[in-house]
Amino acid sequence: MKKITSLTIFGFIVGEFIGFWFSIVFSLLNHVAYVPAPSNFMANFSNTTLAVASSAILWGLIGVVFSVTSLIFTREHWSITRMTISHFLITLFSFTPLAILCGWFPLQILSLLFFFIIFCMIYLVMWLIFMRLARKDIAAINTKLKQ
Repeated sequence: MKKITSLTIFGFIVGEFIGFWFSIVFSLLNHVAYVPAPSNFMANFSNTTLAVASSAILWGLIGVVFSVTSLIFTREHWSITRMTISHFLITLFSFTPLAILCGWFPLQILSLLFFFIIFCMIYLVMWLIFMRLARKDIAAINTKLKQ
């Protein structure tokens, strides 16, 4: 329970940090003034302060999703396939509603399909990177065991 609590707090802080810096970068690329979120999201609030506060909460929740779901990969009695599929599905179904609430894309079939394709591509690339790193670590451990 202590690990989940610390991961939740850590994930919330990291999610806010990443979300904040992404909003600054996108604002610099697209606007003169700081805009914390897409215009369709901003239109839901009476002032910018409420929009920023809501964005920060959503960014934090996204961080929580990804930090807490990483615990799936600590399940020693599960196969890597089961861990990967479980992690993929839980993050997909937890992250998608948060992304919709953030105003990143509308709740429409084509937008959801496009989001799903992008999510799968990013997930696959990250999975391949982490698997390569894990294989490298295993090879290093095996080398030390042989010595």
